[in-house]
Amino acid sequence: MQRLPYRIRRVWAVIFLTTLTLCLWLAHPSLTIGHQGIAEIATAKSSALTQQGLKLYQAGDIQGAIKSWQKSLSSDQESNSNSADRISVLTYLARAYQQVGQIPEAIAQLKQVIAYYRQTKEPIKVGRMLTEQAQLYSSLGQHRRAVAILCGQNQINLPCTQDSSLEIARHHSDDLGEVAAWGSLGNAHRLQGEYEKAIQDFERSYEIAQRINNQTYIMSSLNGLANTYASLAKGNERRAEFASEVGDNKTAQKFQQDAVSDDNQAAQYFEQSLNLARSQNDRVNELRSLLGLVRLYYRQHRQDKTIVNNTLQQAIAVLEQLPDSREQAYGAIQLANLLQLVNQNSKSVTTDPATQCLESESLLPSIQLLNKAVKITQKIQDREGESFAKGRLGHIYECRHDYQQAINLTQQALIGTIANESLYLWAWQAGRLSKATGRVKEAINFYEQSIDSLKTIRSDLTLEQRDFQFDFRDNVEPVYRELLELRLEQSQHLVKESDIQQNLKFVLLGIDELRLAELQNYLGNDCDLAQIQEPVPLIGKNTAVLSSIILKERLAIILTLADGDQKFKSRLFWVQAKSQEVKDVINDLRVKLEKRSDLVNSYKAKAQQVYEWFIRPFIKYLETEKIETLVFIQDGILRSVPMGALFDGKQFLIEKYAIATAPALTLTNPIRYNPQELRILAFGLTQAATVETDAGAKSFEPLSQVKLEIKTITTSLPKSKGLLDQDFTPDRLQQELQKNTYPVIHLATHGKFGIDDRETFLVTGKKVEANYQKSRRTETYNEKLTIADLYELISNSRDRNHPIELLTLTACETAVGSDRETLGLAGIAIQAGSESAMASLWKIDDAATAQLIAKFYQSWHSGLSKAKALQATQIAWLQAHQQQLESHPGYWAPFILIGNWL
Repeated sequence: MQRLPYRIRRVWAVIFLTTLTLCLWLAHPSLTIGHQGIAEIATAKSSALTQQGLKLYQAGDIQGAIKSWQKSLSSDQESNSNSADRISVLTYLARAYQQVGQIPEAIAQLKQVIAYYRQTKEPIKVGRMLTEQAQLYSSLGQHRRAVAILCGQNQINLPCTQDSSLEIARHHSDDLGEVAAWGSLGNAHRLQGEYEKAIQDFERSYEIAQRINNQTYIMSSLNGLANTYASLAKGNERRAEFASEVGDNKTAQKFQQDAVSDDNQAAQYFEQSLNLARSQNDRVNELRSLLGLVRLYYRQHRQDKTIVNNTLQQAIAVLEQLPDSREQAYGAIQLANLLQLVNQNSKSVTTDPATQCLESESLLPSIQLLNKAVKITQKIQDREGESFAKGRLGHIYECRHDYQQAINLTQQALIGTIANESLYLWAWQAGRLSKATGRVKEAINFYEQSIDSLKTIRSDLTLEQRDFQFDFRDNVEPVYRELLELRLEQSQHLVKESDIQQNLKFVLLGIDELRLAELQNYLGNDCDLAQIQEPVPLIGKNTAVLSSIILKERLAIILTLADGDQKFKSRLFWVQAKSQEVKDVINDLRVKLEKRSDLVNSYKAKAQQVYEWFIRPFIKYLETEKIETLVFIQDGILRSVPMGALFDGKQFLIEKYAIATAPALTLTNPIRYNPQELRILAFGLTQAATVETDAGAKSFEPLSQVKLEIKTITTSLPKSKGLLDQDFTPDRLQQELQKNTYPVIHLATHGKFGIDDRETFLVTGKKVEANYQKSRRTETYNEKLTIADLYELISNSRDRNHPIELLTLTACETAVGSDRETLGLAGIAIQAGSESAMASLWKIDDAATAQLIAKFYQSWHSGLSKAKALQATQIAWLQAHQQQLESHPGYWAPFILIGNWL
């Protein structure tokens, strides 16, 4: 059976409340056949069955209508009735299937309808049916496919393709078809996170709807605009939170102001739509607008909830006036969530009741609404809707510690689940409930089932819904961490060594899965994360891997060593430090490591504390096995400090071991490159630069020593090439890579790492102009090279048989306190198709950088592995600056090696 990746879109719509639920909320109104079509059907022999279906449909008995129309189709086949009548019934069936969530069935009917209208050369009907088909694909989460149907590739400044629904409507002056197509395109772009495109699409739809005075489409366009601005507000709120975490208060304030502005704009559009819906006595659109307003008002008026509660009560009143239908069922589920959110005792604004427990005064009313949703979905035989309502009910009972009732409802939700996208949620819930009731093995099985489901849909999540990136930390990451904690605790109770090793093997696999999920979430695109099956510890007996996982109450560290016969052995050590303590210690250490003017070496205390965590417990194993290289697979905030700077009281860790960082065991390719073939393509920026970002213009100071850095590289390695400033452009980089094979790309320029790949970029020497119409001024900025840009230009010019061995970034910096920016260091190397990367965690002295980099390349070229070349470089620096200020780690420690260290 074909997997159904679409359902995750509709599940997230309910879970995260970022949009109004399901396709019936998201899509523009279907283009109906109207009374003329009904009159035509009445002439057919099957008209009695067809009209019976119409009456049942209008009465809310969707399943009854489907059965009547199916019988009508069977009768048509037996009597060879007119094809036009059959097509009308197929169209009705498509809309009925949509109402009960049977989207693939609806699409199957529409395909037949479209084929018929193509054959009879009725282009306007073809265009309209294509729009309906695109709406269905969008409701499945297949937004790219929807965009292709509506406009083709829809590239900037290019017209839509001739066979797209938009172009068909425009060519035949079909205003109704065009207004629906623009609205559907806006909806698809919004759900892809293409908000600027979505706004343009909805504005075009609104303009045409006003011109033809179609009130339904005016409301739909207003709702689309409102939801888009609400999504923009949510993204800006999360960016503000991230900027605050890393201490960038100016940027945080800018994003927060943008969020308030977007919220206000969304509220205005919802209010316009609400007023219009009431004037038209349109209860469905009235409920849509009210539900959208509740969350916006909650954010805007959280100090005085009067307007919020009034809007909630209005929505409940409208809900009661709707007939039993999907609209009513999912409206009830939304209201159950919103009641808990609005009336929670906590001051939190972002906590969502769908996956977290809230202390709320509205649990009983929420239970009543969810029970109502269960009854409605049972009546209309919407199996998926019933499963979701029961699962949500189970979560409320879980939060009330009524575990038996919660277990019963969750089991029913699991039984009713059709696809992996819902299975993940209810299996996770079942795992939590099993853990709470002491059934650890059963809990582990449920968690593994949940993660297996997540793995199948992970790429769909990141590809099709950019908003999902902001929710990953709260709604996916905990599944992995809770399972890892169960497995780790289980190890403490095992006696047989073979059982312990088997359990730790599962833990290491789980850590790898979490690392992969984090990276894919960060990158947010279709970059193929090519996994290596051979575990890192088997590469050589002189290598050890240290994996960490931060839990709420403890820090777990696992040492893994080769154990002969292509096996490995692991040992677990617990650090009794809560997650906040780990964060505080690491942040404190990072700040002190950066402070090169620190004459009293205040970093040593924290550097020694972290040494006690990671190294001291395993010294006897490292010495017995004669370990030479340590590979760290770090969790969260731990990635933000260089492990080479750890201190044992006498010497730094780098003085004893070569050190590397791996993003994940299965993302490290264990192939040794021949350094005698070393050729470097080096680009550098020496001049001051300014780039345009979402938070405003950002300036960077000149890098005065970059010219020397590039010259040193090209002098010591004659086959290398260096280009500076105006020659450092994306086009030039691509041209050079197309002409010659370079195993190393060296970029000496500023780099910024943000909350996701869109805000992660390198600064180039190319100048671009930006025109501001409002102020009638033109500004000149340096062009940015994003992760996606780098990936595209390298992949387009790279020889597949000669991958990039190393990507070096020498003027980048990650912020203190960030557990997200350091993902960008690994992500940029993986995205570029590089086997490994070397980059700086903070900005260091230009002259020191030039010397360190030159020494590194010389050491690597002499035959050392990359990890040992970096070790030799840093040791040489320490020896040359003994008892001097330059021996401080702030000068030599920030360079870290990520990926293949051989």
